[in-house]
Amino acid sequence: MADQAKFADQAMEYMPSLYSAAMRMTRKPADAEDLVQETYLRAYRGFGGFKEGTNLKAWLYRILTNTFINR
Repeated sequence: MADQAKFADQAMEYMPSLYSAAMRMTRKPADAEDLVQETYLRAYRGFGGFKEGTNLKAWLYRILTNTFINR
């Protein structure tokens, strides 16, 4: 449960900037929303492996980019 709260506190603040990046990639609002949703799902599942003290924003952007490429 602590990881859920920590994820919500730390990662959710980047949603607007991730959505902007997703819009630049997909050029469609619905596709951008799906991409961000899938990014957050993957990030949440992998949050236990995230190393505290590293760049969370860069980690999320990397997941976003890889998710877009692998679609």
